[in-house]
Amino acid sequence: MILPECLQEKLTENWANESESELLALFKLMTGSDYEQVHRGNTYNSENDLSHFFVFTVYADKDSPDWVWRRYCFVIVEMGTPGSYGPAQVFCLEDDTIGDSGFLDWTLGWWLEPISSDYPADTIDWLNDRCSYGYSSNPFYELTENTYSDPIWSERHGRFLVRPKDSFFPCFCHPVEPCYG
Repeated sequence: MILPECLQEKLTENWANESESELLALFKLMTGSDYEQVHRGNTYNSENDLSHFFVFTVYADKDSPDWVWRRYCFVIVEMGTPGSYGPAQVFCLEDDTIGDSGFLDWTLGWWLEPISSDYPADTIDWLNDRCSYGYSSNPFYELTENTYSDPIWSERHGRFLVRPKDSFFPCFCHPVEPCYG
């Protein structure tokens, strides 16, 4: 989103919440509605599979019943770098909701498949459920707790391998991204 130069300069030099009054005025000018901060978080403080962390702030129109499923929310992201944070970036979700966009999906699920057709796939259905995104806040933990090791890369098969604790057979294993609709 293109911002007025003076506001972009403030967001480069300071935390976004230090420019909140200017941001709220901009959001009202753009939409005609009054907005308020409905959530602020730091991915550093939560379970995730992200390679970098960031601070994010969500703004929704006042009295919004459920900001996760509300269109025309604004999201401000401040990317973390070792020892500091980068300039804030402002995003407007016009055509999507935060819930539909996948923005809050920060972990990968895992899916297991038997290596051999002699091993019935339905015997690992319970583990696929536990390792799926949405079942657990940390699917990788569920995978490693219920197998004998972390996934091991097999050059021969070009896939990860694991062995469930209740099985004599190894399984192929691959990460599964969250479903973004």
